[in-house]
Amino acid sequence: MRIKGEPEEEPKMQMSPMIDIIFQLIIFFMVVSTFQRLEVEELKLPVASHSKEKEVVPGELTVNIKKDGTIIVNQRKYTPEELGNLLRETLRNNPNLALYWGVNIRADAAVPCRYVLKVIKACSEAGVWKTSFSSVQSEE
Repeated sequence: MRIKGEPEEEPKMQMSPMIDIIFQLIIFFMVVSTFQRLEVEELKLPVASHSKEKEVVPGELTVNIKKDGTIIVNQRKYTPEELGNLLRETLRNNPNLALYWGVNIRADAAVPCRYVLKVIKACSEAGVWKTSFSSVQSEE
């Protein structure tokens, strides 16, 4: 037997948690884009007429090489030996990365080839075989 009383209220969706999540996502993307801009400003990438937009791979390591041969990863300077140790340590701590993890090399257009070769050698000695190079399609 049903008891008559107050009519049942329809369930309502709470909006405040959803708004909180949206604000956190906005802040996250603003911070990430700021870091990307910091890395891009220091280098003048080489021009390649047939360059293509590269798909962003999560967790891919970006290695920047300045004109003077300075190797920078996450705004920290490394020697080729230290870079090799960093790569080996990363692969040792995360063995599942070996199958799909790679390194994106961003070298300044004026950097001598020997510095790029040192980075490639450090990658190969560490066991990183997926490397890519960044370039621009036309000068801006």
